[in-house]
Amino acid sequence: MSDLAQAALISGGIFAVVMLTQFGRRANRTMSALRPVIMVVLVGYGYLAGAPTDATSVNVYLAAVGVGLIFAAGAVAATRVEVDRLTGKAYTICGLGFVAVWLVAVAARLIFIWLVENNLWARNEFGTFMISHHVDFAVIAPFFVIWALTMVLARVAVVQLRIRHELLAAVAAAPAAVRQERVSVGS
Repeated sequence: MSDLAQAALISGGIFAVVMLTQFGRRANRTMSALRPVIMVVLVGYGYLAGAPTDATSVNVYLAAVGVGLIFAAGAVAATRVEVDRLTGKAYTICGLGFVAVWLVAVAARLIFIWLVENNLWARNEFGTFMISHHVDFAVIAPFFVIWALTMVLARVAVVQLRIRHELLAAVAAAPAAVRQERVSVGS
């Protein structure tokens, strides 16, 4: 399988899972947070187990984390959180902005790989960069995997923090009698 086909398969799979589980208005349940974390652990282990770990490779991976955090910030900004103050249930709402962030991330990966595989100038420049900076070519796949995994994990973490904040604000805003009723019902 070519690098482009492999990248398309991985990126497309992650994109599909994220869209199928996050797009639209979704109730926040334990599995809503655990599903992407489980996916990250499985994909991460499968693709990162034999990745190079020398100092230069680690620096490349840190760059991937940085890129992943930038895209995660976009995904978080495109995710709304709301709490139903009557039921106390939390929801996430991901619309077209969320899809756009993910499409740009997937397209950037695929365009880069296509250029390196099919454009002589890009291939030569990339190869020269890799050799002159002593970067192992085996870090390319882990770079893209770490980018995607960072994007997923950072978004899950920040959205869960926002949900917790919104739930605490909803409880604080509820009249004392309602708070007492919720405490005695939940006890």
